[in-house]
Amino acid sequence: PIQKASAIGEVDWLLLRENSDGKEWVDLGSIKKIKNNEISVLTKYFQNPTKEKVKGETNLYVMRINCESKEYKDISVNGIPNFTAKWKTSNNDELIDVVIDKSCSEINS
Repeated sequence: PIQKASAIGEVDWLLLRENSDGKEWVDLGSIKKIKNNEISVLTKYFQNPTKEKVKGETNLYVMRINCESKEYKDISVNGIPNFTAKWKTSNNDELIDVVIDKSCSEINS
């Protein structure tokens, strides 16, 4: 089945990585420089089916990323702003690492 995402305007999803947890996409056109070493980017994550969620689950995130410290926070989840999001590391989650690496390399290219 084709995963469709609803968002405003044209979205250009690039599948970055797929593993046993799920799939991670990034919208390259959404990458914006905020200040200093910080950017924001729209991402989509499909969590593979589990016993609890038989069909899996897709969520849209706006991530704010500090390209120098490699920290991030999800400032919006499925269109709902998260004003209390705290900076955190990826904790070696390869799906988050690949978003940080790709987004930061795009903004600096």
